[in-house]
Amino acid sequence: MWSQKKYRGSAKERVDLGRLYVEYDGDMDSIMESALCAEIDDEPRIRGILQSLIDAQKIPALRAFTHESAQRRRNRKRQVEMEREEAEARQRDMGISSEDSLSALIKRRQQSREQKFSSLMSHLEEKYREVEPKKKGAK
Repeated sequence: MWSQKKYRGSAKERVDLGRLYVEYDGDMDSIMESALCAEIDDEPRIRGILQSLIDAQKIPALRAFTHESAQRRRNRKRQVEMEREEAEARQRDMGISSEDSLSALIKRRQQSREQKFSSLMSHLEEKYREVEPKKKGAK
């Protein structure tokens, strides 16, 4: 079974990061978006892995990586934090907690569908209910 704890720091992660580095020509924005189990706080660790691969000459030193400005790193971190805050605000607006967000959303949606279906069925029953003709009294 695959797990995040086993993947981080593994040889497989190093290979994947090296492949992403070459694929995206050293662009850390793209690497951080595509890397498995990577969060913005992992950037120094990922940079270290990539630098060690460059030092070992397993991947080429690309200008986009080696000359990336500190301003660009700060902008990347700021962008991720803004997206995180926006997602948290949406969760609060929807009234769901982070732990049970998906299950709560699914349950709420299911209840809504059940209510709509029940309403539809009762409406159809009333509309198409056969009214028994009244019996005329015996003469």
